[in-house]
Amino acid sequence: MISRFPRPADTARRLFLALGVAALGALAALTSVPSAEAATASAQSPIDLSQYRGKVVYLDFWASWCAPCKLSFRFMNELRVLYGSNDLVILTVNMDHNRQAAGNFLSDVGSNLPVVYDPSGSLASRFKVSAMPTTVLIGRDGRVRYVHRGYFDSKDTEYQQHIDALVAEHS
Repeated sequence: MISRFPRPADTARRLFLALGVAALGALAALTSVPSAEAATASAQSPIDLSQYRGKVVYLDFWASWCAPCKLSFRFMNELRVLYGSNDLVILTVNMDHNRQAAGNFLSDVGSNLPVVYDPSGSLASRFKVSAMPTTVLIGRDGRVRYVHRGYFDSKDTEYQQHIDALVAEHS
């Protein structure tokens, strides 16, 4: 199911103020991801999306026990090849309590996309994640534009259209 979540202007302003405050040190080590709100997915992983302003952000929540998540990683890996990092930033958030299970999953799907670990679900609750996987598409302007709950191969074209539309926009 795909739905739009327009954000009121005051929420967007608060979001960007919060973004400016958070630091992103661990992303270079590919262990943390920024988010549309300043948040902490784990005690060591501050999250900040402000550095991606002007780019489209594909924020994907997943878990190792989730069968459709394997298919979504195939799709995300294809997106990375298609777009590179010029217009689209792909960031993933793992919901597992067991980091080794997450690591095994990433090895199985052949991914080296940036991952933040959110075993407490604090980041997921900020984005109202209710299904695995859930993808939040954030436009160049920093607003949440689409939310995809679940992953379905039959909707690849629709997902791609959403991404293409956001990439075509200029902030």
